[in-house]
Amino acid sequence: MCEPEYTTPYDINLIGEYNIAGEMWGVTPLLEKLGIRVLSKITGDARYQEITYAHRAKLNVMICSRALLNMARKMEERYGIPYIEESFYGIDDMNRCLRNIAAKLGDPDLQERTEKLIAEETAALDLALAPYRARLKGKRVVLYTGGVKSWSIISAAKDLGIEVVATSTRKSTEEDKAKIKKLIGNDGIMLEKGNAKELLQLVKDTNADMLIAGGRNQYTALKARIPFLDINQERHHPYAGYVGMVEMARELYEALYSPIWEQIRKPAPWDEVEESEQLAVL
Repeated sequence: MCEPEYTTPYDINLIGEYNIAGEMWGVTPLLEKLGIRVLSKITGDARYQEITYAHRAKLNVMICSRALLNMARKMEERYGIPYIEESFYGIDDMNRCLRNIAAKLGDPDLQERTEKLIAEETAALDLALAPYRARLKGKRVVLYTGGVKSWSIISAAKDLGIEVVATSTRKSTEEDKAKIKKLIGNDGIMLEKGNAKELLQLVKDTNADMLIAGGRNQYTALKARIPFLDINQERHHPYAGYVGMVEMARELYEALYSPIWEQIRKPAPWDEVEESEQLAVL
């Protein structure tokens, strides 16, 4: 272990965060505005040396709890560092995350600054999301992913007025499943696992407008002429934080309202000719 050059009362570690598509670059500026220093990141964008002094943080913030929860527990046991489990996806979860970090650090002035920042960010976000919410409200989606994303993306979708009618619970802990159940209600479907055929049948049965899943399901959706959004680690767009919400809304809108769907759902020209010839014979 090494020691940092200095410590502050506002040093935190981010554990189970992988900076997918540069998502952390939209979140760390918020923490910096509040005077909160990310001492170590494990493992997205991490450097070896910063991990060696992670034991000096005042709080561990778990982002993907299934992956490294045991690490947080051991650090609490060995170094007395408390941990909280949070999500950066969705407005409510992002607000809650900032509030919980400020509360755990125990500084009333920090909590006051946090409330001010949340008010500013959500006001600006409401304006940016307004045109997307108008077009996305009431849309129904099937979410097929796993772990923390099984519930954190539901929260983000609800912020946009989208109804998640079914979601996967692959790699989800019992705590994750409880959160999912609370978010989707009794009518929502929780799918433990399923193949491409079952997934498409689920989309049909739930009258879903879109499939949100990992890249491997992209062609399953496209062959069935269903709009698709890649939500897993292979994607190229960040969805975390306030700026990520705008990016997610834009991607959902573009996927759902792409003119390609109207074109490919029409009969092929040769099918129309064949049908006309059959009618002429009759």
